[in-house]
Amino acid sequence: MFDRGYPGHWLFALFEQHRRHFLMRLPCGYNAQVKQFLRSGQTEDTQFFSASHPEARLFCTEAGVDPAGRVELRLIRVELASGESEVLLTSLLDRQAFPAEVFADLYHRRWGIETDYRRLKQTLCLDNFSGRSVTAVKQDFHAGQLLKNLALLMQHLLQPVIEQRHKGRKLRWKVNFTQGVSRLKNTLVDLLVRPGVQGLANVMELMANSLSAVRPGRSFPRQRMRLASRGCEGYKPTR
Repeated sequence: MFDRGYPGHWLFALFEQHRRHFLMRLPCGYNAQVKQFLRSGQTEDTQFFSASHPEARLFCTEAGVDPAGRVELRLIRVELASGESEVLLTSLLDRQAFPAEVFADLYHRRWGIETDYRRLKQTLCLDNFSGRSVTAVKQDFHAGQLLKNLALLMQHLLQPVIEQRHKGRKLRWKVNFTQGVSRLKNTLVDLLVRPGVQGLANVMELMANSLSAVRPGRSFPRQRMRLASRGCEGYKPTR
């Protein structure tokens, strides 16, 4: 599954060559075929795609696929709650085995993977290393992964407790991951060096009190041209 930053004929042809299926969101102005599909009002359509631009044909050649080849793919329209339409493209052509209605939910399932990348890059600043040596990069990477995995494990173990405590409230609540990481950072080394039941229980209680509400369907306007937030290794936060 791919977001709308990935479409390209070379990739479509490469997947067909390797007999792999995919699902991808297309920009509404991706090409004339997509624009015409949106204007048609159809829910789905099967069309042949080809490399129409010289640059696209060059990419096909570099990827080892036939630049003159055509790929049969399926366009699917999904109506969003905002009233906008999004266009999904898939190699799954069998409409009986894979009806159009299943693709909106299927595409949404990629969100957990994207959220995990956001945790690593923004919450844990995993790409902001504290040094440039191989050892420093490995230490930062594996420490970040360990911290993330432990925080998620504790979050999962605490969820039944939190739901029992707040079962009378209107919204569902969960551990705030960022706050949970902050609580765990201060005690992780001590827990690893001097493991104990009481120390672990204290950390989990702190995490159980750092909550955020789950608001289904909440969304925010897409920020375009947002600058990447990168720091300096000399000033990487340690807490």
